[in-house]
Amino acid sequence: MDSDRDLLLVSVFTFLTVSLWVFFELVKTTKTTTVTPTVQQVIAPFSSTLETDIVDVLEKKSAL
Repeated sequence: MDSDRDLLLVSVFTFLTVSLWVFFELVKTTKTTTVTPTVQQVIAPFSSTLETDIVDVLEKKSAL
């Protein structure tokens, strides 16, 4: 019985240690990670407007 209790305590402490380790690593990563201006420019959304002049030119070219 006593060995089961010891095993449970070791398991609980190991779980808590690993959980805290992961938590603090996530906190550290979110605090220290920055997005460079180049990356911000790359991930900027594209404009969703469609220029009808270009579509008209393409239609004229395909009709030829």
